[in-house]
Amino acid sequence: MRRGASDWGLAVAGILTCGMALYHFWLPIAFRWGDALAEVPMLHWGLFIINACFSYLLLAGGAATIAIALEPGRRERAGRWVLMAMAGFWLFNGAYQVFIPMPLPQRMAGLRWGFLAFPAVVVLLYGLALARRRAPSGTTVDPSPPAPGGIG
Repeated sequence: MRRGASDWGLAVAGILTCGMALYHFWLPIAFRWGDALAEVPMLHWGLFIINACFSYLLLAGGAATIAIALEPGRRERAGRWVLMAMAGFWLFNGAYQVFIPMPLPQRMAGLRWGFLAFPAVVVLLYGLALARRRAPSGTTVDPSPPAPGGIG
């Protein structure tokens, strides 16, 4: 990838991640999670704060991913750690779905494939971006543009 080029696949991974975060902010209301927990206020509170904090972290990670994708000097170590953490999040999500599937009604069982495809696609996008960013062993990457006149 040429220096300074935007990574659109990675930007899409960040957009999808932000979209999932926004969906999760709304999820407890949409599925009326609070109704089932009305008799247990602490559990109700705990479920909602865990979901809200998770949603915030997912939104922050997605936004950081977009910034890394669009920033020309994105080969910094911290940027790589963010991308690896986000890929790890989606890998964990997919593995969890494989080993502990969502209990869906039989008529909706086919949705499992769609739910599993989402993290698989996002992990693939993060993985491709990380593979392109790997600098040859023993080299450093200077994110600054060359000096005027091509010297530097």
